[in-house]
Amino acid sequence: MNRWMNELADKYEKTRKAYPKDKLIIIFDIDGTILDMRHMILYVLRDFDELLGTQYFQDLEIHDIDFHEDHVSHLLERLSISWSDRKTMLALFEEHLISATAFPHSQRPFHGALDVIRWFQRQRNTFVGLNTGRSESLRSNTLETLNAWGSLHDVVFQNDLLFMRSSHSIDGITYAKVAGIEYFKQSGYRTFAFLDNEPDNLRAVSEADPDGTILLLHADTIFKSHVDNIPKRAVKGSIYDLRKLIAERKSQANSDDSSRIYFDEDYRRTA
Repeated sequence: MNRWMNELADKYEKTRKAYPKDKLIIIFDIDGTILDMRHMILYVLRDFDELLGTQYFQDLEIHDIDFHEDHVSHLLERLSISWSDRKTMLALFEEHLISATAFPHSQRPFHGALDVIRWFQRQRNTFVGLNTGRSESLRSNTLETLNAWGSLHDVVFQNDLLFMRSSHSIDGITYAKVAGIEYFKQSGYRTFAFLDNEPDNLRAVSEADPDGTILLLHADTIFKSHVDNIPKRAVKGSIYDLRKLIAERKSQANSDDSSRIYFDEDYRRTA
C-alpha cells in the first residue's frame, strides 16, 4: 500500500534529472485529498442541531461519516430523522457547507498530507500547486484555512499556486481540473505528479496527458465518481510514507519525517 509514495519518489527523481533547470510542480486536489471532508460534514450536521434545537447528531462520530457530502441524505434516513427536519437540512446543507469553509476549525487535513507538502516545498526549484473544484469565490476562505493548518507544519500556500473553478463557469469540475493543469503549464511549471481522490478527475487529466508525462495518484479516501473510472496508469494509496522520499533525497539532513503517516485510522490498510 506504500507503492504510490515509492512511485512518487521515483517520478520526482527521474524528472529532476531529466530537467535539472525546470521549475517542477506537484499538484494536489484539496477536498478529499488534503482536507478530510468528514470533519466539515460533521461540523455542519452538529450546527443543524443547534439551529433546529434537536439532538440528532450529538453522538455522531467521525467514523460514522462514510459517505460523500453529496450523499448526506442517506445518513439522515438512517437516523430516522423526521421528514420536516430532513427537508430543512437538505435544503440548507450545501449553503452551510460553503459557509463552513470560512472556519479553519471546521476542517482538518489528513494525517501526513502537510508533511509531504512541506517536504516538496523544501526541495530545490520545486513547488506545490493546488487544483480544486472549489469556486473562485472561496479563494480567501480556502487560503486562510490551509495556511492556518500549514503554519503548524511549516507549510505556506501561495495565492498564485492555487487554481480554482470560475464562479461563473457552466463547465464541470473535470473540465476545471484539466484547465488547472494547463494553467500551471502556461505559468512556466513542469507538472510531474497530480493527486486527487475523484476517479473522474484523474480520468480527465489522463486524457489530457496522452503521453503519460504526469504521474497520477489516487487518494483512496471517500469519493463520488465510480472507481472503474480510475485510469489504469494511476497509482492508488491511502498512506503517506515519507521514508522513501527521504531515502531518495538524503540532502534533507534536517528532516525528521521518518515515520509512516496515515490519512486517518479509519483508512488504515493491511500491508
